[in-house]
Amino acid sequence: MLPVFIGYTSGRNVRVQRWLALLISITVLGLMLLFLLAGTALLHFFGITIDAFRVAGGILLLLLGIRTVAQDPASKAKDLAVASEVGALCEAESVYGQIVVPFAMPLLVGRGVIANLILYSGEAWERKSPKLASGLVAVTVGISFLTLVILLSGGFLRKLLGDVGLSIATRILGLLVASIGSNLSLLV
Repeated sequence: MLPVFIGYTSGRNVRVQRWLALLISITVLGLMLLFLLAGTALLHFFGITIDAFRVAGGILLLLLGIRTVAQDPASKAKDLAVASEVGALCEAESVYGQIVVPFAMPLLVGRGVIANLILYSGEAWERKSPKLASGLVAVTVGISFLTLVILLSGGFLRKLLGDVGLSIATRILGLLVASIGSNLSLLV
């Protein structure tokens, strides 16, 4: 997902990219803890089946993939000019509001992650094992930290691939995401 993150943050200054990486990582942590601790109850409360969750996630992935493949780099440049005088955190919060739903969920915290979190938390409750439960929380925090580290390394990948290579990688990834999304929707 790093090329997608770089695509969303291209042209932003390094401080904004760092703030965005932190905000996305905190969101990933929050979502994972939410589903780890209360996922089963949430699905039951709203009457959501796993199949319905799969279809909704597939549709979101399909739309994100289409948007990633068809995105117009010129529109990003317009956004950059408007946001240039805003502080790094304010700019990051603005961009965060635009990318949190497709990027943090369902790309980083998708149906597979959520299903595993619900499965493992159910196992911890069945065993009545505080060690297993605390281990799951620790792993969740570790994964969120790893997400932060990977997102912060985006500048390195950008330098390695260059703008053209990154554009190609992002669009290929967008095509793959759209294919995964349409496949998930069809599996039900």
